[in-house]
Amino acid sequence: MSDNTVTIDSKVYDLDKLSDDATLACSLLQEVQGEIVKVSRKLDIFRSSAVALTNKVRELVDEDAIVKDK
Repeated sequence: MSDNTVTIDSKVYDLDKLSDDATLACSLLQEVQGEIVKVSRKLDIFRSSAVALTNKVRELVDEDAIVKDK
């Protein structure tokens, strides 16, 4: 299979045989999918950081700072 193909709904299409609009849409789709992967990785990092920071805050808070009901 050539590298110049796209698979949609289990069908492989030759990009050279698609219209310019379809080729552009495929290119944009590939770019968006790449960005989704990058953002997903960043989200994983942010979630891990939030857990670590929450644990650090738990270590550092002073019990005297707890607000008591009035």
